Amino acid sequence: MFRMSRPAHRKTVKSFASAFAMTIALAGGALVTNAGIAPAAYAQDYSDEFVDAYQPVADVVNAEGGDAASVTGQLPGIVALAMNADEKFAAGNLILSAGNKTNTPALQRQGLELQLESGMVDPANVGQYYWFVGNLAFQMEDYNDARTALESAVANGWTESDPVALLAETYYEQDDVTGGVAYMLGQAERVLASGGTVPEQWLLRGLQTAYGEDLLDQSTDISVLLVTNHTSPRNWMNALQVINALHELDDQAQLDLFRLMRLTGSLTERSEFIRYIEAADPRIMSNEVVDVLAAGLAAGEFEAAGDTYYTEVKSIVEARMADDANEAPELVADARSEAGGEAALIAGDVLYSLDDFAGAEEMYAMAVTKGGIDANTALTRMGIAQVQQGKIAEAQATFGQVSGPRSTVAKMWSAYAMTQAS
Repeated sequence: MFRMSRPAHRKTVKSFASAFAMTIALAGGALVTNAGIAPAAYAQDYSDEFVDAYQPVADVVNAEGGDAASVTGQLPGIVALAMNADEKFAAGNLILSAGNKTNTPALQRQGLELQLESGMVDPANVGQYYWFVGNLAFQMEDYNDARTALESAVANGWTESDPVALLAETYYEQDDVTGGVAYMLGQAERVLASGGTVPEQWLLRGLQTAYGEDLLDQSTDISVLLVTNHTSPRNWMNALQVINALHELDDQAQLDLFRLMRLTGSLTERSEFIRYIEAADPRIMSNEVVDVLAAGLAAGEFEAAGDTYYTEVKSIVEARMADDANEAPELVADARSEAGGEAALIAGDVLYSLDDFAGAEEMYAMAVTKGGIDANTALTRMGIAQVQQGKIAEAQATFGQVSGPRSTVAKMWSAYAMTQAS
């Protein structure tokens, strides 16, 4: 702080500082301030009445060991006398210091807001000041004002300490998850448009809140951003398990989601392995099911001995694997000869389970062309077969044609394809 000289009448004085250098950090909910005042660079204007009210209070606040709490009752009178920019800036500075010494967030916030109102804050520091105001308002659970201040911080170029994340929290704290997620996604688009990477914490927090409110579309959008901006086994698991929990997919759509979950190491529960096996059907896709059994065994979700389900399914697939491989050419021939696409879809499923992804792609494409089947199922699996062959661009184009409930599964596979592009 500083000491003000008292003029005999309204006039300019040189005892005020022209700038306020401040470093503030929030620690444990309290505002910690290290304030220093540079020597006055130009004359400033104060009335006699303002000086008379200000100076005795400043003497107490500035004094080492001074009882700042004893003079806080006089601060409103000083504010009432602050008529011009200089006086408002000085009053704000004094109130901020009093707030720091008494650890009173309301005073800290008022002091910062008054200095901003004065228009005398260095333009380079305006964003920072608004950031601190927003933090204090958030601490005081005044979320609308916190949002306004944080928006001003962002608008004035403040990027440190992640103001976007705190701004999104103002929505979440008001139970406006839709608004908070929409804001976050809008900021994510801005980051991507500038060539940046969306911060992982934005996406994890957004996914958590969207999941908690059963926001299906938003959860999908966030999941795609999460796994493409921060590809990791944990994030794939977070994203796909949320998708699996929120979306009511039919067995065949869920099968294609489980395939992606297995590919990314996101299957973690015995029930997931079992649902995968049941959807694939050990009697039709035995060669794929045997791999799922092996994955479940490796994950500790099945036991080689004493696990009735495991041993029963294993006996079925072992009896079917050779026959499926031998019958595949006949299925392909039937698919080529039939007018409709149903035989081609079945042949594609069997070839896929045999890891003949090129053959499966051909059959799925044939099924789409001939028709009479669910085109979205065939397109999804055609895209998956293309991904398995490393045909990333083709897969992206195929997934883009999928509509309806399967579009979520296609979007996640498309995101996976994106992460595999060289």
